[in-house]
Amino acid sequence: MSSVVSSGAFSPVRWEPRIYEGSLKQAAVVRSHVRKDLGGFAPGLVDDVELCVSELFANAVEYTASGGEGGEVVRRLSLPEAGLLRVEVADGGFTDTRPTIPELAGDDWFTSERHRGLLMVSALAKGWGFYPVYAHPTLNLGLVVWAGLPVDPAQVPAGLPRFVHTA
Repeated sequence: MSSVVSSGAFSPVRWEPRIYEGSLKQAAVVRSHVRKDLGGFAPGLVDDVELCVSELFANAVEYTASGGEGGEVVRRLSLPEAGLLRVEVADGGFTDTRPTIPELAGDDWFTSERHRGLLMVSALAKGWGFYPVYAHPTLNLGLVVWAGLPVDPAQVPAGLPRFVHTA
């Protein structure tokens, strides 16, 4: 089994994707899988990833076809470079909206009961964005919303394989 660091050189790591039913009732399962999949990482990082994944999952269910009958959400994790843990949540598409942080003014941020999830993701991540699952000229066939969280390379668990099975 090859590890992330061999001979001092970094090797990217991917976790096996997880697929969830598109229901907010699955949010607790999504969070528990993040904790299981990132066992051995710093607790603060795991907390941040759990919050980001939870917010992105909820948005996929709330705003896309993923929340409809038979809808699904796919979650992926990776370490594409030494100081970055990337989370990705793919939705079922078929919506005209795109992920964005709303422009709220003054006290609106304190009184709004919704639309703050991506603001939290943005605060925790080095960056975030989205790309189409499949580029189509007129249809939204799904988006992958991603966030890259900083990770201290020295705190990556020793012996982590290049592909992590999640079952």
